[in-house]
Amino acid sequence: MEKIAKLSEIEREEIFRNTAQRMKVHPAIIEKDFWVCYILNYLFKKSKWSKAFVFKGGTSLSKAYNLIQRFSEDIDLILDWRLLGYGDSEPWNDRTNTKQDLFNKEANERAFEFLKDVLLKELNEDIRRDLKDNIEFYISLDDKQTINFVYPQNFFNKSILQEIRLEFGALASWTPTEKALISSFVAEEYPQIFKKTTIEVPTVTANRTFWEKITILHKEANRNSGKFPLRYSRHYYDLYCLAKSNIKKEILQDKEMLSDVVKFKSKFYRSKWARYEDAKIGTIKLIPDSKYMRELESDYVKMQSMLYGEVPEFSEIMIMIKELEKEINTLK
Repeated sequence: MEKIAKLSEIEREEIFRNTAQRMKVHPAIIEKDFWVCYILNYLFKKSKWSKAFVFKGGTSLSKAYNLIQRFSEDIDLILDWRLLGYGDSEPWNDRTNTKQDLFNKEANERAFEFLKDVLLKELNEDIRRDLKDNIEFYISLDDKQTINFVYPQNFFNKSILQEIRLEFGALASWTPTEKALISSFVAEEYPQIFKKTTIEVPTVTANRTFWEKITILHKEANRNSGKFPLRYSRHYYDLYCLAKSNIKKEILQDKEMLSDVVKFKSKFYRSKWARYEDAKIGTIKLIPDSKYMRELESDYVKMQSMLYGEVPEFSEIMIMIKELEKEINTLK
């Protein structure tokens, strides 16, 4: 990994371009994927805080489990709340809704302070020392718990974000997790130029990620005002892929996981209009109000350049989601 990162721009450009030609995709995607894996390698193998992180979210479904064919846009990471001064189960203490909201704000502020004062400094110092290129890490203006990584760029594609977002969250569940092997597209196409082609990363299981995405869709299905969030069509695509995967049967048998996810979101991400109390077998809703469908479809069309392999039509995805909704609600 470090060997490729330390090559000259011209040498890296050739490797990324050749990999892109083999995979029949834009080289900017291969380049970004490499730097996603590079920063994961740093966080979990070199950072002094490596034991305090866990990999999660949609990118883990692609890089760790190969369950979706979607290129990496960001990296979702859990930050151990014990690092912020809380006890193992302290966030779970009984509180009134008002006090819980205050606790959540305090935890998020502590996470921001750690990222700003500790991790950001470490990243800028260590990565700049390792690389010849001009790079930068900075706190996102729209989310204080996100660090943006301005990675070395030889290629440009207007359809992808030209930065890697490291989205940290202290209020997230660590269980269940497992060790997963991750590799870049370059390592998969040219294993001979890597000393080690894979990285072992503690990762939230695909089962939990499935149910977390189900609750995201349930929340949006209950939306009755405001704009549909940007780039949210990825959750519908991800569930489409999971619904077609060979682990769907196993996932649907794990109904307790749905209860765990709902319990967690109800406490730490309380929302009256999300109707998490209905996010259970029999009353799950996955299809958004018809007034949002055009918006959602437009969002999906913009995202399609980030997909590879079989790219389903939007209508196919929504048919599958409707079938999945029915299947979940009729589970015994």
